[in-house]
Amino acid sequence: MNKVTSIDFETANRYGASVCAVGISVMEEGAIGEGYYTLIRPDSSVGWFSRMNIAVHGIKPEDTADAPEFKDIYPDLCKYLEDGLVCAHNARFDMNCLKEACILSGRRIPYVRWFDTVELSRKIFPEMAHHRLNDMCDLLSIPLDHHNAASDAEGCLMIVANVMDMTGIYDIEELLKKCHVRIHEL
Repeated sequence: MNKVTSIDFETANRYGASVCAVGISVMEEGAIGEGYYTLIRPDSSVGWFSRMNIAVHGIKPEDTADAPEFKDIYPDLCKYLEDGLVCAHNARFDMNCLKEACILSGRRIPYVRWFDTVELSRKIFPEMAHHRLNDMCDLLSIPLDHHNAASDAEGCLMIVANVMDMTGIYDIEELLKKCHVRIHEL
């Protein structure tokens, strides 16, 4: 299996279902393809924007006023998430966002096999004090516009690509097995 899809969500507030942006990057057979990014209008039940979240990602309510709702982008997301493995940096957050947004919008939770690039980073770079996305991207000279979902997804995928180059292991499942990184299921 040689398809890896990275995903990153931004949320309007502390609730995972309040997704307000998503970014996706795909690497197949070693080549990074065209990504996907969209703002998302959060469901009105969780649609308030906290000052803290706005300070992190800069997305304001007016930015998402005309954006599609999660249910509208769900078919596109499923196309990207099927086949292969999905990764995210601090993946439990992003997998929770996906799950909670599906539940709130009445959509089926897609079957996703996923791993966390924080765990991969800790295995490959144990000497680092922190394994945050921006720290990893700085270390590996990966350009990053941190907390922009498209840039975060690409940065996450580039961590995987760099580790593949460093180890010479280009089969993602073999790489994760050798590095003792768990594959989870949603």
